[in-house]
Amino acid sequence: MSDLVEPEPVADTSRSRLDLFMTVVRVMDWSNIVPWYIDTLGMVPILIDAEHEFALLAAGEGRLGFKGIKSHQIAHERTKVRFVFQVADIDRERQRLAERGVVVSVPFDNSEEGYREVRLHDPEGNSLTMFAWIDPSREGRFENGHH
Repeated sequence: MSDLVEPEPVADTSRSRLDLFMTVVRVMDWSNIVPWYIDTLGMVPILIDAEHEFALLAAGEGRLGFKGIKSHQIAHERTKVRFVFQVADIDRERQRLAERGVVVSVPFDNSEEGYREVRLHDPEGNSLTMFAWIDPSREGRFENGHH
């Protein structure tokens, strides 16, 4: 396999408006899956919110979120994966997407956790969230119990 050619980049990623902040996987057995990823794979916990069954784990520069769901929620969830993108200006990004015919939710202010978000779906039905910090100085900081 040493004769594989290194792929050429197809785009200049330094100019992207989006930063893939995390991918969230919805899981039924949150209390068992989170320790497995930490203890077995060696992922590093950034935030553990047991009350709301949410964990944010680091794998190198990547982040993976795990959100516990109840069995009755499964029928209402379109997919088990949600991509979360960080943007600089949520209103500008929402307008840009709307101009391209994308149905985007009304911005939701989560002042308790310090961000504004919108939700949308890709053409396959995958869930996407875009958010911007209300206070940009808070970027990258997490307070216990909040995600």
